[in-house]
Amino acid sequence: MICTIRRIILVAAIGAAAFTALGVAAQTESVPEIALTGLHWRDVGPMRGGRSYAVAGSADQPNTFYFGTVGGGVWKTENAGRTWFPIADEGIPIGSIGAIAVAPSNPNIVYVGTGEPDIRSQHSYGIGMFKSTDAGKTWKHIGLDDSQHIGRIVVDPTNPNRVYVAVLGHAYDPNPERGVFRSIDGGVTWKKVLYKADDPNNVGAIELALDPKSPRTLYASLWATRRPPWSVYAPSYMPGSGLYKSIDGGDTWKKLAGGLPDDQFVGKIGIAVAPSNPKRLWAVVDDIGEAVARPLAGPPGPPDPNAPKPKGGVYLSDNAGATWRLVNSEQRLWGRGWYFESVTVDPINPDKAYVINTATYLTADAGKTFTPVKGAPGGDDYHQIWVNPKDPSRMVLSSDQGTVVSVDGAKTWSTWYNQPTAEIYHVAADNRFPYWLYGAQQDSGGVGVATWSRMSVLDFRNWEPTCLAGESNTVVPDPKDGNILYGGGAGRCDQRLNVPISLGGQLPPSDPDDPNRKTWTLPEVFSEADEALYYSNQFVFRTRDRGKTWMKISPDLTRLNPEVPKNLDPITAKDIDAQMTTRFGVVYTISPSPLSAATVWVGTDDGLIQMTRDDGKTWHDVTPSAMTAWSKVSQIEAGHFDLGTAYASIDRHRLADLKPYIYRTHDGGKSWIEVTAGIPEGAYVNSVKEDPKIKGLLYAATELRVYVSFDDGDHWQPLQLNMPVTSVRDILVHGDDLDIATHGRGFWVMDQMASLRQLAANGKQIVSEQAYLFKPGDALSLQQGGQNGTPLPHEEPQELNPPGGVLVDYWLKSAPATPVKLELIDNKGAVRACSASDTPVKPVDTEAINVQAIWEEPTLPPSAEPGMHRAVLNVAAQRGGGFGRPAAPPPHDACSPPAGSEATPARPARGQGAAGQGGPGQRRAEMLGPGDYTVKLTVGGKTYTQPAKIKPDPRGATEDHANTGTHDRF
Repeated sequence: MICTIRRIILVAAIGAAAFTALGVAAQTESVPEIALTGLHWRDVGPMRGGRSYAVAGSADQPNTFYFGTVGGGVWKTENAGRTWFPIADEGIPIGSIGAIAVAPSNPNIVYVGTGEPDIRSQHSYGIGMFKSTDAGKTWKHIGLDDSQHIGRIVVDPTNPNRVYVAVLGHAYDPNPERGVFRSIDGGVTWKKVLYKADDPNNVGAIELALDPKSPRTLYASLWATRRPPWSVYAPSYMPGSGLYKSIDGGDTWKKLAGGLPDDQFVGKIGIAVAPSNPKRLWAVVDDIGEAVARPLAGPPGPPDPNAPKPKGGVYLSDNAGATWRLVNSEQRLWGRGWYFESVTVDPINPDKAYVINTATYLTADAGKTFTPVKGAPGGDDYHQIWVNPKDPSRMVLSSDQGTVVSVDGAKTWSTWYNQPTAEIYHVAADNRFPYWLYGAQQDSGGVGVATWSRMSVLDFRNWEPTCLAGESNTVVPDPKDGNILYGGGAGRCDQRLNVPISLGGQLPPSDPDDPNRKTWTLPEVFSEADEALYYSNQFVFRTRDRGKTWMKISPDLTRLNPEVPKNLDPITAKDIDAQMTTRFGVVYTISPSPLSAATVWVGTDDGLIQMTRDDGKTWHDVTPSAMTAWSKVSQIEAGHFDLGTAYASIDRHRLADLKPYIYRTHDGGKSWIEVTAGIPEGAYVNSVKEDPKIKGLLYAATELRVYVSFDDGDHWQPLQLNMPVTSVRDILVHGDDLDIATHGRGFWVMDQMASLRQLAANGKQIVSEQAYLFKPGDALSLQQGGQNGTPLPHEEPQELNPPGGVLVDYWLKSAPATPVKLELIDNKGAVRACSASDTPVKPVDTEAINVQAIWEEPTLPPSAEPGMHRAVLNVAAQRGGGFGRPAAPPPHDACSPPAGSEATPARPARGQGAAGQGGPGQRRAEMLGPGDYTVKLTVGGKTYTQPAKIKPDPRGATEDHANTGTHDRF
């Protein structure tokens, strides 16, 4: 479960301009990692699941289930899906999960194969196999490092060390580590036991099934497929796929035919053995009759009489695979087979099986008829179901929307609205308070999340589906009205009303000689210089009247006759959704200059960088000479300090190149320098952004984590901190906050990173000091209400608000001999808050309270360990010990020394200070009023001070407002 600590927050920190040294050049050497440890990423949701693929459970632990997401790691429930918690964030350093298996004879042994095998155009990769021997507490890497995509793991029910793995292999190029691998020593060593002898580097394995009554009998399906670097919906159908059987534990194999499709167009095959009758086999076969799938949305008209006849469908065998019969050819059961094709048989009834597609279908008559038992109008898209072999009413099911559990035989299901595993493409923010973040969530649609809640925690009330964007379009709020959203080109809607509100403008009509092209996600962005709105396909469009009129301001800016990449096979080279001859690409990223409304930079997905200095009248190809075709420009960033500066992140993973690429120019694109030192291979770059206040401070969103550069890109270092390894797709600097969109863990915020900017400007001097106090960012004077009445139970999904109070960052070169003391002093010299490192922290006495201990968790004091730390200074709450108990006396520490000592008390007495008196048990607390304050750090016999500012509540609320309950919806 996500952190669910109940808190009353008195003063909320905001992203305001706290460090005013605009344009200060960053230092020329990296900052030590220990100098960043006080910074923290905060998960802000949404609490809406993202795509999960792998699921597993234990027959002997009926409430325990596992799922693996395609970008958010491995999760576990011990209460049948009521709550889920991540179990591999520190043990498996990759977010994409393809397979999970629990050893039937020992539920503490869990195997995980990384790399999702549902290879959409937007997918990530894996780094091999991992194993836990303590039910997910710790993990060990056990090989198959170059597998990249793993489809299934099965474990011998009598021997947890005997394990088989179906390795699909690379999605973009040939590689030898593909096929079925076996280990007989728990993953210490592996042997490749099944592969296509005449094409071992192109044909991989996707599915495995084991006979539970005869574990040396197993079935495997091989699958040959590949993806091109351009955007296409379905991967290719290469020859070599098929179903195989072994009766000697994988030593020898026989290809099965006898009624199964056996042409060169066979694709993915799902296979299952009926546990109650192992001679009964089920297979779901993908065979569309051609090597390249036709576009989903083709032109209307009568069926093509020359179209190939598909052979896909549900097949059964009653003699352990010797012969097969087609029992159902309905497209709803096997269509889009490259994305689905999974079948699971009831452990008691061999005629009862679940087939997975856009819905989860159940048959009880050996495949003659199927009924949906889980599915919604949006097309949920399901992937795997695991049914408890000892109790078939208990099962776990993965889908594009998340993972759900049923304990009543698929009659009802748990929720996926308790999994913060959303896959977000881009991030945009409005300018309200609290500000909201927006992006398109893959598989679920556009989403907006609030970054602060007046109810003290972020929960289901603090995010909303957006009124446009779908699952992939960019969504951007109006700079002047955050309720007005734009996306998809001419799309415009009002989020308050959840209705479209077009101003009548339409994009210019398509050019019949160059029809509009598209890719999965296209850019849309407001200019900081004049609030013009830009959109693109292969052309760039602009509106300067919020969409009333649109202009095409460029020719086709993509490559002419781009070369076919050398990593492509001849079949996949023809995998194209639309008829494109001389040009294939689109303008993938747009960056209007914040300094000049006439200057715009763009990058294409086929590997070009173009720019205009005259408002689109003329365009200049300024592509770095090293960039080849299909080197996708994932982000172009126009400089904030001079017109000649730009940064470009380049993603070449679809060319089978996982190296990072960032290019920098300071002369308008005449020359470029590659600047990626410090970013490892595998962390290919999805976005690069320049800090708008500190010259030379850069941020990079990579496939593994966020990186930061303090010297204009010459050196990079991780800014991962407490964030799990996940695909980071976009970065946004919003005031003093750093916001990111991840493809697997939703949105995250680094609140108040003013200290990061100060490290960029003066880090070398800061870390040389014995102690240093950073200048705090601005805060807001907020009277935040609690959850009046019954508070939200901690089992309900929720995330934390920003830290409440004046956020204080400080640096200690070494551990001091005396306690650390932090004070907040008002303009009259009164100490309004004090916090000390020697404050004793007592464990909750559960025998003396009448609530669960989670409601009484103590606040930790400031740290006195070496490194950079963050503390929060706010006025003490005017309430008792909780639920009628009297307030505890102040502790004896550096803020409240014992009587008779030489130290002066610094902690304000209860009832002293800000307005808003309260009595024991009262839920409201004091607030710090607007004004100028001083933060004082006392350590090692020295005192350090910095000014701090608390601004008025931007909602217009006052203390009287708080008393009368007059608030807006935020």
